[in-house]
Amino acid sequence: MSYNGRGKTHGGKPARSGGQVSRTGLKEGELPFYKQAANILARLERREGSIKNLTIGNDDIKDEDKRTIYALICQTLKFAPVLTRVLDANKVMKKEKLGRRAELLMANDMLLSSQGLRRKDADPKMNKAMSRHESSLKRELNRIRQEVRARNDEDLVPLHLRDGASTFRYVRVNNLVSNMDKVLEHFYKEGYEIVTPSRDELHDVLQVRARKLMRDLDLDDVLVFPPGTDLHAHRLFVTGAIILQDKASCMPAHVVQPTRGSTALDACAAPGNKTSHMVSMMGNEGKVFAFDMDRFRLNTLVKLTDKAQCKIIEAKCANFLELDPLDPEYASVEFALLDPSCSGSGIVNRMDVLVDSYIALSQDADQVAKPETDKAR
Repeated sequence: MSYNGRGKTHGGKPARSGGQVSRTGLKEGELPFYKQAANILARLERREGSIKNLTIGNDDIKDEDKRTIYALICQTLKFAPVLTRVLDANKVMKKEKLGRRAELLMANDMLLSSQGLRRKDADPKMNKAMSRHESSLKRELNRIRQEVRARNDEDLVPLHLRDGASTFRYVRVNNLVSNMDKVLEHFYKEGYEIVTPSRDELHDVLQVRARKLMRDLDLDDVLVFPPGTDLHAHRLFVTGAIILQDKASCMPAHVVQPTRGSTALDACAAPGNKTSHMVSMMGNEGKVFAFDMDRFRLNTLVKLTDKAQCKIIEAKCANFLELDPLDPEYASVEFALLDPSCSGSGIVNRMDVLVDSYIALSQDADQVAKPETDKAR
């Protein structure tokens, strides 16, 4: 995903109304743009959710800013190793005390975005503090460019974090809202080429960001797009007709094969893609018990499954292992899905790699800072 700092609106509901508006455009109680994004980085460090759930699925972020913050977070995580080197060399963190996360985000915009620092909804004092070091930051980045012989910005990124290393993008057709034929027709009318390569030809045909797609060779309700395809703002995703779900995450429901009118159970259900997949296969007939111990993640499940138009889910914030197997409430359960290692994505994809790399980098920075803190005491 590319990010230019401009923050265009990609549909959605109008901004919230009401409240006093400051000169920065912020309403009373709203956080400045970079502080809001910094809070998301902090939540990622604590592994409270995925990038998508904490941005696109975050009701505390204005609809018009969700895509912008999502793109900013992704690009900052991608360039975090080089941005950290630049900031450390200039000692900006110590001089301005803006906070490591905010500085990474602002350095990304200042050094790598064609639009520079964002002004709308941003804190002018933070922008001014960062701008005082713009020349020295750019000098250090240019020094690193020469050191690694970078021909472009992508050359500054470690190989395992580059866009070209991405996996295919998988999309599940939600049969509760649409069907495979209608979805294929929709993409065809948008100019996508529907291809039918063999397994050996996949990487040659579905090249990065090519406007092509294919039906998955194994799962009949899954489509495959090239690496770099971004459908978060697509109308079919917004309306719930398609679910962005990795292939490995789509397999469990196909293994279970719940039948229409039956009763099923998802033992570790949140954030809900596998649960909604079972409901889709059941045609919204019967019942699905969805268990998760984490109330925050369970709330995410409720939102995602509502969007997918699931009508037969009973969500329970509880430990599945503590259930009484003789409880008559569950006597009719015929199918059970258990994926205890579920991370919400199905497999370790590029977003997981970005987050893991950033967390490791943050922990290293904390270890370096500890002796200085102890010494100050």
